[in-house]
Amino acid sequence: MNEIKMRSLVKQLHSEDPGNRYEALGTLYELKGHDDLKIRVEMLKDMMKEAATSFPERVDVWDNPSLGLVEFVCDYPMPEIIDEILLRFDGFDPDAKVRALECLLLTKDEGIFQEIHDKTVQLVTHEEVVLPVEELCEFPVLLKGIVDKTFDQLESPYYKYIYYDFITAINESGVEAGYRRARILPVLLADYATLRDEYLKYHKEYRSDYAYQSWKESYFRLRYRINVLIGLMNFYYSEEAEGFLKEAVSFKDPRISTNAVVVAMNKNIPVQPNILQSLSTHVESAEMMYWGLAEHNKEHLFPVSPKQPVLAKAHLFNYLVHLQDEEGEDLNIFPENIEVVDSVDTVNSYGQPLRYYLMSFSHGDDVLAAWVGGYSLEDEDDSAEMWEGTHTDLEQIEKRTIEEHKQHFLKKREKYARENEETVYYESSPSLPKGLWFFYAILISHWIRVFINGIDEEVYISIGFTLLGGILTLYELWKKKRSTVVIVGRELRKVTDEKKEIIHLQEIKKVTYDKKQISVYNKENVLTMKVPLRWVEYGEFYYAMVEQTGHLREQPYIEE
Repeated sequence: MNEIKMRSLVKQLHSEDPGNRYEALGTLYELKGHDDLKIRVEMLKDMMKEAATSFPERVDVWDNPSLGLVEFVCDYPMPEIIDEILLRFDGFDPDAKVRALECLLLTKDEGIFQEIHDKTVQLVTHEEVVLPVEELCEFPVLLKGIVDKTFDQLESPYYKYIYYDFITAINESGVEAGYRRARILPVLLADYATLRDEYLKYHKEYRSDYAYQSWKESYFRLRYRINVLIGLMNFYYSEEAEGFLKEAVSFKDPRISTNAVVVAMNKNIPVQPNILQSLSTHVESAEMMYWGLAEHNKEHLFPVSPKQPVLAKAHLFNYLVHLQDEEGEDLNIFPENIEVVDSVDTVNSYGQPLRYYLMSFSHGDDVLAAWVGGYSLEDEDDSAEMWEGTHTDLEQIEKRTIEEHKQHFLKKREKYARENEETVYYESSPSLPKGLWFFYAILISHWIRVFINGIDEEVYISIGFTLLGGILTLYELWKKKRSTVVIVGRELRKVTDEKKEIIHLQEIKKVTYDKKQISVYNKENVLTMKVPLRWVEYGEFYYAMVEQTGHLREQPYIEE
């Protein structure tokens, strides 16, 4: 889409006709999916300026042009855009401010933390919004400053449990264990007592199928909040908290009970072996139990061996009950009779050994197949560590023999691996040199003077300079076409004319940059590749590198 059409689209967002605004927002959403969309920085800045202006009165939840514009521009987190977001922030719609905060936090730029702090405090003080909890919790020192300034929100019906999440992050990070204990402990215990009474209405009738098929969202919200408060009893412990923990260990909800068991064991409160055994084999809680113990270096107390089959059943259960279709609609699968049928040992694209389990499960009258894994085999044969690859085609298990299921699985993995190796995740070429743009400016000024003063015999000199500019431009475009930096498959490649340099992503130790170039170092800390900085928009390159290396066990350092 050219810039004229883009500006027309932005203008349409101010239309008094809701239908026009709906159409424009839909087009913006579609454009977000175009990875090859090129748009000038100045246009993006103008879109932020527009996002901070007033719009016609909203007619529905979707009718938020300010949010639509911010959502679009946040896909281009370049330094100039971040500066513009900060400049225009106060004029955004409250929901657009939340999206802007997510974008600002993802830069991980400590240089703007004070502004993030001030804007978040202002937002929380004056609005009720869905804060970016996960992103804020990544920066506990920043978060503590925000909570310090807005601590009274712990008493707010709207923000209370968001603030409990914040308090959890502050404590778990080690920034301040027992943060504001005197103020928090009595509020926490009172809130837990209220939630406990609400839970007890469900306790006698609790069954997993009731929870996932009938009670659903309202119950899951209650469960989540109870578990947050039980988790905080690790840091806010008292005689009353001990009594609550001992009671919760015996709750029929296996996830609440598991959480209580982990905290109780951490506080040296005895737990009956039969309770620990039951929760460690239950499909709702087995994974939660193992990783809860592992968090406190007590995984050796997990009572089941081998553990992978049990963890695989639990992993498949949680995968299926949250499974959605391509439109994001819940498939409402409640699996029963989950069983391990067989397993396949293979390797991932980095050559690391993995194990996948062929599983069966009942859904209604059907018995379907699924694959769970892959579990790492590098450190031990029964490791709980895994590279996520769990999936199901919702195919009848009896449609194939076990051997056919395994061969079908391996062929699909091989096909996926080939496609992945050919997928381009990032590509960029050199921008035209600044000197050439300076030459254009002089040339344009010169021709303006020629036309003002009249054409004379010196026009041939002007034509000569113009031809020279054209030749230089063609030469630079020729070089641009033959020079690229690209992330394709699992490789970072630099191409200059006929020369190609390649480094595998898993071999990268660090990536740094200065005013002139990007430097890529291998695991031996040897400089392996240099890329001129003008070849890329560094912000886009940074995010592409982080995205494609984030799953590696040894993630490289990528300078922000």
